[in-house]
Order: sequence, then C-alpha cells, then structure tokens
Amino acid sequence: MDIAKLEEFSKRCSLELPHEIDKILNTAKGKNTCAIGFITTDDFYGFYLTWDCSNNIDQYYDWENGLEPNFLYQPLVDIVEDCKDIDFLNPSDEKWAFAQVLLSVLERSIRQIPDEIFLKNGFKREDILFFSTMNSGDYIQEMMDTSVKMFNATKTIETYKITL
Repeated sequence: MDIAKLEEFSKRCSLELPHEIDKILNTAKGKNTCAIGFITTDDFYGFYLTWDCSNNIDQYYDWENGLEPNFLYQPLVDIVEDCKDIDFLNPSDEKWAFAQVLLSVLERSIRQIPDEIFLKNGFKREDILFFSTMNSGDYIQEMMDTSVKMFNATKTIETYKITL
C-alpha cells in the first residue's frame, strides 16, 4: 500500500485531531484515565471517535460517547473508493496492509498532539490510551492489538492492564 494515497488524510488528521481530542479530554476532566478509540467499518468507510473512562476497552462497542468528525470520514471514503485493487469486503494481505498503513497515519497524528492539550484538561499523555479497531469484521483483534502497541507508551499499556 502506497502511503502517498493517504497524504491528504494524514494532513487533515494532524491538523484537526488535536481539536477533537481536546473536546474529549475536556469532557473527561476530573477522571484519572481515558481511553479513546478510532473505530472503523469492515470496509474502512471512515472512522468515528469513542471514549470512556472505565479502563475497559474490551467493551468499546457499548460506549455511549462518540464523535463523527468529517475529517475522519469523507477523506478516508474517497481513498477507499479510489483503491480499485483492494477488495475491502473480504480478508486479504492487501486489506491488512492497508490497515497497517492507516494505523501508521493515525499513530503519527496522535504523537503530534501537543502536550498542552493533555495538560490543560488535567491529564498527562500517558494517562490516555489510544486504540483503533473495527466495529465488526475481519481484523477487529489484529487492529486492536497492533494499534495499542503503536499508539501508546509501555507505561500506559501497563496502567490499563492490557496483555498483548
């Protein structure tokens, strides 16, 4: 998968993600921890953001908090529709490779979130567990495991008692 196809998506994420994370952390003020998930469909038609302060990411599908920012939806839909060589409806090496490249874009955007956003909302960066997965489909656990390792420091993973 050519990461260049995700260049515009990457730029928008880097620009707009800090604002969305700020909104979530402002809502979670006063809590000790907060998990934030980037959830996509089986065919990668966009992401929505969900969060919870319970330390149980295994129940992300029951979380009631959610945001659907356009920068995480339409740019990704356009990319998927342009990738004629990948069958997004069935598991394949190409589909998993796309997922891995997409996770690397999210990782870079998450790491670029200014520390000030965490601090002004009463958190340290390592208090927040970021992850990504599918709401159903082929690579739910693979995306969860890979993203937790990519997006977070070891201390954060230990705080949430996640075994990978």
